[in-house]
Amino acid sequence: MKTAVIVFAKVPAPGLVKTRLTPPLDKDEAADLYAAFLQDALAQYARLEADVRLYLASSGSDLKKYIIPEGVSLHEQIGGDLGARMARAFVETFAAGYERVVILGTDHPTLPSAFIEFAFESLLSGRAVVIGPADDGGYYLLGMNDLIPELFLKMEYSHGEVFQQTLERIPSKGVDVTILPVWYDIDTPDDVLRLASELTSDSASIRHTRRVLLHLAERHPWLQGV
Repeated sequence: MKTAVIVFAKVPAPGLVKTRLTPPLDKDEAADLYAAFLQDALAQYARLEADVRLYLASSGSDLKKYIIPEGVSLHEQIGGDLGARMARAFVETFAAGYERVVILGTDHPTLPSAFIEFAFESLLSGRAVVIGPADDGGYYLLGMNDLIPELFLKMEYSHGEVFQQTLERIPSKGVDVTILPVWYDIDTPDDVLRLASELTSDSASIRHTRRVLLHLAERHPWLQGV
């Protein structure tokens, strides 16, 4: 079965990404951190047995100075709100012949690949949905092997009930539901500190993130000790 990872992301332009980190970071620093998340996430997803489809929100910048792993295809997010854009990405990916599809972001650098691999396993048979709850009430992964438009239509995001409301929209009959372990996104300074506390000298899988955090720690006392 053909499998795909849809990655929803923005071009790391200062002032357009990680705005909840400014302050204490300035706009360039927040953009650098987001760029590191993006690069590490794409590298992680490219190691999976799946094709990676990067869907970018429109921006006046580009990705020329960032390294995109070979084989990652670039696409544009199309649609009004986030739900419409995600639904369109699923429609396009299924139309391209993929049978198991998950969508992820880039804001969880330490997310275990085993979670994503298990998500694909849960989509092997029947009509199935898999969802990974984030500890802020959202979700970090959503996957399915058949489009369920109800999960996106007129859905509101960026609040603490997104996971629960999405779960309630899954049809109660004829759909197998798998819930992954809870994980966390990096949105606030406290999240950055949590991430920094988990880094070690062996954190090679998130080398870009670790490099940027070490650089930021030299400039920001609240991050010293990274």
